[in-house]
Amino acid sequence: MKTLNKTLSLVLVLVMVLGLFGVASATDFKDDAQIENQKAVQTAVALNIINGKDGNTFDPTGIVKRGEMCKMICVALNGGTEPTLGTLATPSFTDIAGHWAEKYVEYCYGLGIVAGNGDGTFAPEATITGTQAAKMLLIALGYISDYEGFTGESWSVKVNTRAMEKGLYEDLAIDPNAGLNRDNAAQMVYNTLYAKMVMYDYGIAPGAGTVTGVAQALDTDKTMLTARYKLREESGKLDKIEYNKTEKTYTYYLDGAEVCEATEDYSGLFGMKV
Repeated sequence: MKTLNKTLSLVLVLVMVLGLFGVASATDFKDDAQIENQKAVQTAVALNIINGKDGNTFDPTGIVKRGEMCKMICVALNGGTEPTLGTLATPSFTDIAGHWAEKYVEYCYGLGIVAGNGDGTFAPEATITGTQAAKMLLIALGYISDYEGFTGESWSVKVNTRAMEKGLYEDLAIDPNAGLNRDNAAQMVYNTLYAKMVMYDYGIAPGAGTVTGVAQALDTDKTMLTARYKLREESGKLDKIEYNKTEKTYTYYLDGAEVCEATEDYSGLFGMKV
């Protein structure tokens, strides 16, 4: 059912955002045949999270840089738009002043999504691994690094364990310690969009002769799509489909109510609860 929900909601997402952003779909890229995660790339492009490159290519095998990942997350958290961001008189890191990604790095640093290298630098041009990207995306969903143990010697194990639980690696077969390419980055972002945002419930538990606070991350009822893009989620039985031969479009109905119009044929889902 998770896959079916993603499939039909992809239609809703693209219907909504393609009217807002004048961007190319994945099928418009010259190197489209090299893209493995077509739905993820198409959605990420439509939502203005990731863009093509000069010459109308996507460069799916290109490795994502740390500054680029900061921009993706910044845009995603602001519903597909770039917020008005300033820069500090004294940058938080010594190697980002004047860099194109400076404002995005500062944004993510302010939210605790990224940290430096321990020597005052950030290295915005350094490549990012799957584990590093997963950590950033988890914090974007609301996780707090200190509470989850995303720092210290075993941080990568804890990050990957939580990322698996949240489905961030769904439909991916990657080495999380290797550089993350643009194709797979789009899939990770796509998975994150459908993951539940989290909030913390604070309780108390007995410690060694003391009472210590306990913070537990709990899923909310909102995904990043519904929270940040204000996408309304609908569920029900797909019980009616109309086809317009002139426009070559399909109109879909859930429980008798029209929900969207699209060019994609999802008649194979007819009669199912989605």
